[in-house]
Amino acid sequence: MREDPNDPLISRGSSLMEAEVDGEMVALHVESGACYGFNATAYRIWQLSEEPVRLSDLCAALASQYQVDAVTCERDVRVLLTDLTRDGLVRLSQV
Repeated sequence: MREDPNDPLISRGSSLMEAEVDGEMVALHVESGACYGFNATAYRIWQLSEEPVRLSDLCAALASQYQVDAVTCERDVRVLLTDLTRDGLVRLSQV
């Protein structure tokens, strides 16, 4: 079966130390020393991607939980994933 290039598999990197603070997440990238703050929605995305997950499955869960339309959800998640990928916190693949 051929994978859909528009539906990547999201996998987390392994070098992030994290803690929850008031429903949000603060994290330290061990290798780079960079600190991150995730708002509640970004933190939820991080939680849902604890195990590798397809973008479509992630967006379906978020759209249901936050009552947002699928197009808006995917657009906003892709923006976050671009930042997380650039910083080495997640990897997008077709496998």
